[in-house]
Amino acid sequence: MNWRTFTPLGWLIAGVALLMAIGLLVWGWNNLWAWLPWSGEARLDRAEDRADYAEGDASARRLESQGNAAQVARTEAYGDLRIRIEGERAAAVTEARSAPDATEPLAADRAARLHAADRGVCNLAAASCATPAEAP
Repeated sequence: MNWRTFTPLGWLIAGVALLMAIGLLVWGWNNLWAWLPWSGEARLDRAEDRADYAEGDASARRLESQGNAAQVARTEAYGDLRIRIEGERAAAVTEARSAPDATEPLAADRAARLHAADRGVCNLAAASCATPAEAP
């Protein structure tokens, strides 16, 4: 069969087949080298993976530093509260030991002093004190 004997429909089919073959070759050539480690696509994939990892790592470090800052603030608040409570306790112990009635049985004014010292401690650390209904 001679190429001159093709009908217009034959030429159309041959043209479409040629375009499909060229498209297949272009697609194959583009994907032929993509799997190689030094190809542009492989380098781009590695760069995107590194960027994703760095973003996740930065987020984790930011959350860790926020948690550490909150923990330091709570520790400092506890230390300050502990120092104030120990100061109140030391003052109450000193006052109780130096009171003129320290060796006598508990009187009403002494009970009032002790109760006032307890209330002073409870004002500093309200969560650790009994409510009035629970108090003896």
